[in-house]
Amino acid sequence: MKAIILAAGFGTRLYPLTQNIPKALLNLGSKTLLDHLVGKLDRFPILDEIIIVSNKRFYQEFVDWKKASPYRTKIRVINNEALTPEKRLGAVRDLELSLRSFQGTPESFLVFCGDNYFDFPIGYFLLPCLGHSLCTFIGLYDVGEKSLASQYGVVEMDETGRITRFDEKPANPASTKVSVGVYYMSSGARLKLYEYLDIEKQNPDRIGDFFAWLIGKESVYGIIFEGVWFDIGSKESYEEAAKYVGHAPVR
Repeated sequence: MKAIILAAGFGTRLYPLTQNIPKALLNLGSKTLLDHLVGKLDRFPILDEIIIVSNKRFYQEFVDWKKASPYRTKIRVINNEALTPEKRLGAVRDLELSLRSFQGTPESFLVFCGDNYFDFPIGYFLLPCLGHSLCTFIGLYDVGEKSLASQYGVVEMDETGRITRFDEKPANPASTKVSVGVYYMSSGARLKLYEYLDIEKQNPDRIGDFFAWLIGKESVYGIIFEGVWFDIGSKESYEEAAKYVGHAPVR
């Protein structure tokens, strides 16, 4: 199994913090945001490679980070060749780029948006995925208030945990359960990615739009996490996460 970390954004909403450093390499406590995630993934021998998708502007920063990283798991950095925000490919196209070298293989993938911090254990998400490897899973978090949920991808689920609806930033959310940018893609979902981008010509920008489309094509299930989650999308959320990490117990 491979893990893909989508980290090709330019972080314009965090300027000036991210004018010269990618968002994923911002420090939270004594570690970067990326180290918090990769440190969790490195604990699982079943993951034999971690793939980080970068833009061209910050590619060398990720390469330098990789050279200094202490992790056991193989790490590969991919350059999507986008030099400016106006030239970005979009998260779905970045995902497709990271999967090209695995065409025709039975590999499954964990996919992470690189601008999230969470303290829940990856194993809690991984175990159901391994037990139902032909299904697709989305990591969820209950934000508790619909006014907060409207800022994210909101889901509805049936009694089996199957997601029946996925709306990106709805004005009137149907629930308070939102996607946290953690996904498991089956081999079937990988084929659907090609259909989504190159046959139906759907939006390549937001990763949530792909999974919203996918629930109409195959079974997609949600796994609700408990713990703390921060979407590092603004200076305010970054400061809140940094404050939490500075006071949180070591896990």
